Amino acid sequence: MKWHRCIVAALALGGCDSLPRDAEGTLDRVEAGRQFRVGLIADGGDGRALAASRAFVHRVSQATQARPDLRTGASEPLLLDLENGRLDLVVGVLAEQSPWTTEVAILQPLAEVRAPERLLVTPIARNGENRWIMLLEREAEALAPELER
Repeated sequence: MKWHRCIVAALALGGCDSLPRDAEGTLDRVEAGRQFRVGLIADGGDGRALAASRAFVHRVSQATQARPDLRTGASEPLLLDLENGRLDLVVGVLAEQSPWTTEVAILQPLAEVRAPERLLVTPIARNGENRWIMLLEREAEALAPELER
């Protein structure tokens, strides 16, 4: 019976080397194809919001050695495309009370914009793309000191 435990342990440990995983393989596809699809939210915010968004996309491009395929638009269509896998990343102003906060992965805000309400400039990714999200979080955290200047 001991050998059964060894086999089970070996199989269990063998699967641990690629954790965390992306449910849809986003990071692997980005690295292999050297391109990622980005939606920049055009509505809301100001020049600071756009500058923070572009600086973040540039950092992700450097980290992945991939070229961003940029598309600008309103938040709703971009977030629908993200949810349906037609975009890998959305960056821009998102209201704190947005109904999307339960549908997608909202990452560390890059900046805050004051309008009639508090708005956050944030990267947004598909839920379940954990390796991709970890890379995005790391780049957002690294960019934060530059944006505070």
